[in-house]
Amino acid sequence: MRTLGEIQPGQTVGRYEFLVPIAQGGMAAVWAARLKGTRGFTKTVAVKTMLPTISDNPHFEQMFLDEAQLASRIRHPNVVEILDLGEQDDLLYLVMEWVDGEPLSSIRRIAAKRDGVPRPIAVKIVQDTAAGLHAAHELKDESGSPIGLVHRDISPQNILITFDGVVKIVDFGVAKAAGRTVEHTNSGQIKGKPPYMSPEQALGKEIDRRTDIFALGIILYQLTTGKHPFRGENDMITLQNIVSDRPIIPPRAYDKEYPKPLEAVVLKALDRDPDKRFQSTAELEAALDRVFPPTVSRVRTEDVGKFVTAMLGDRGNERRAALKEAVRVADERAASSDGNTNPGRMPELGTRVAPLPFGAPSSPDNPRQSVTGITGPTPHSGAFARPSVPEFTSSAMSAPETPFGTQVPADPPAQKKKGGAVWVVGGLVVAGMLVGGALVLTRTLKSDAGVAAAAPPVVPPPVSAAPDGPKPASAGQKPEESGAIDLSQLAVEKAAAKQGTGKPLEKDPKEKDPKEKDPKEKDPKEKDPKEKKPDPKKGTGFVPPPVTDPGF
Repeated sequence: MRTLGEIQPGQTVGRYEFLVPIAQGGMAAVWAARLKGTRGFTKTVAVKTMLPTISDNPHFEQMFLDEAQLASRIRHPNVVEILDLGEQDDLLYLVMEWVDGEPLSSIRRIAAKRDGVPRPIAVKIVQDTAAGLHAAHELKDESGSPIGLVHRDISPQNILITFDGVVKIVDFGVAKAAGRTVEHTNSGQIKGKPPYMSPEQALGKEIDRRTDIFALGIILYQLTTGKHPFRGENDMITLQNIVSDRPIIPPRAYDKEYPKPLEAVVLKALDRDPDKRFQSTAELEAALDRVFPPTVSRVRTEDVGKFVTAMLGDRGNERRAALKEAVRVADERAASSDGNTNPGRMPELGTRVAPLPFGAPSSPDNPRQSVTGITGPTPHSGAFARPSVPEFTSSAMSAPETPFGTQVPADPPAQKKKGGAVWVVGGLVVAGMLVGGALVLTRTLKSDAGVAAAAPPVVPPPVSAAPDGPKPASAGQKPEESGAIDLSQLAVEKAAAKQGTGKPLEKDPKEKDPKEKDPKEKDPKEKDPKEKKPDPKKGTGFVPPPVTDPGF
């Protein structure tokens, strides 16, 4: 944005949104704008921008910056407040308080078509202007020393009057002050409007606050008589009249009822000799307070406001209506833009995006649906998203979203089953059984091997009976337990145990199922006194019974 043609309503600079253009002068243009804050806060302001024809001139740019530096330090109700200074896209802008009013030049021009400006109203306007100028003239630096500020462009165009009757001085762009950069680079250059210059200003001499007093004298003369005291056919003739020795025509020459005290104040303010003028605007203000007799009621600020409204009330209504319409359009534009999805914008608190299934990328046919709520995972869009606790369902834990992005893993992590703790405990129990059974089998085989090594060889008795007859019972065995074990089969099983084949002992077909309890059998928990104890060196001292079915 470098030219006024490129500035359109709705565009923004910094925190300010342009609404409607207000005015354009020789150096800058003024727009009505609004400042938008949090929680619906808005404030109407005036934004002053440099014209493109002078924006590339370092001299005028420095004047623009100096104005902001000087005027922002003045605190007075009759001086427009400077709020901010900024630059964007090579566009310098100055933010000022919004003044709902009209310049004095417009008021005087409209009033001239009627009965003119009433003298009490004119006096009140000049008084308030003098009060604001005095605050500017008394401005001090950080050390408390006066900086010698002179407005040097006091004119009806730079005096605004609100519809409430408040006077506001604007445009300190060509103000003179100690330490101002422009003064050192452009000394001797005349600044100001020719019809309102003082003689010393027109001649390029040293000036001070009394130059502004001379300009106020011209305005007072013009408002109360309807005539300009030095006006010529052009600015050159006007300047010649200002610096000449020709006497000023007194106001009473135009109106015999013109108050003499007021005439005296006007002529003193217009004295070409600075030493014979009022030496301060505060002195001029006090003198104007005495021009009317005590019997005449004083004009109040409200009276000035009524007069301005009577002169230009329609124009003020039109401007306020245009500003209201611009605000409405801006609000609709903002609501429309807020409705559009902005992937780079952080979602509002309380809004989340339903996650897609793993491996299913977002697409127009399968978008991420917006869900309203305050629980659940927050969206992970292109912007950084707020982390949150994942949701849990009754069946399984929901799949977590990929943090800080929209990518999803190619292989999803295995979901945990409900009752995972029970399965873990069960697995541990089964593993314990497997390990325990293996230990029992190993110890049994080792114990049998030890017993076989320690026992003397068994000599089979001579067979005297028939092959199918009963065999004699071995030593220590009851007659009912004479079912003998085949020694050749036992030798094969022991040899297999030594070789580590791990084959379980085969069940004898004649052997009863251990699960079927025989009342004649002994309780396996009872220890047989005739059972041979194993050698402590060969085992642990515990000999488990033979296992035919480990159970696993």
